[in-house]
Amino acid sequence: MNRLAIPLSILAAATVAACAPVQQANVIPPQPAIQPQPVGYQAGTGVVQAVMAAPPRMGAAAGGSAATNRPETPVGTETAPSGRMIRLAIKMDRSGTMQYVDTDATDFRPGMRVELTTDGKIRPL
Repeated sequence: MNRLAIPLSILAAATVAACAPVQQANVIPPQPAIQPQPVGYQAGTGVVQAVMAAPPRMGAAAGGSAATNRPETPVGTETAPSGRMIRLAIKMDRSGTMQYVDTDATDFRPGMRVELTTDGKIRPL
């Protein structure tokens, strides 16, 4: 009986192993191709629809205290209180699309006509 115990144990283990499901390699499904997005900024004229506070900027080190050599605001230029940025919602004349532009100037009001220049400036009309 002892002579059959070992071969039968090996045969039982091989049978159980043969019935185990085949493990497949981790297959990564194909990713869709990256589609380029159209440029969000379009130069042209439009009407300011809304003026709201822009979300705060996220720095590389939130809460850090790095010194900057940012130029001072020219004298006589009105800026947003506490250095906060203001977001303008502008409806463009040509396409009718809405553009959202952040600025630190406070002289824009809803209903004002503005021009967005190709060099990124906002000029009241």
